[in-house]
Amino acid sequence: MLVQSHEGFIRLLPALPVFWPEGEVIGLRCRGGFEVSVSWAKGKLTRASIKSLLGNECRIMVDGELRTFPTEKGQTYDIPL
Repeated sequence: MLVQSHEGFIRLLPALPVFWPEGEVIGLRCRGGFEVSVSWAKGKLTRASIKSLLGNECRIMVDGELRTFPTEKGQTYDIPL
């Protein structure tokens, strides 16, 4: 509901229930060695950050656009929306 990471990339809020119009979650673990934190309001993503646990390349889908960027182990990256 909040994060998917099984297709080779991270997808944020893929199936957010309509009865959760706003909220925040911190520290969701994703495949590839990433930890995701997100906030949303009115059913839309308002903030997202990814912490790299292993230093792997990050692949993330944001608004239908696949973004890829290198990461360093232990660093946190704010995702522009």
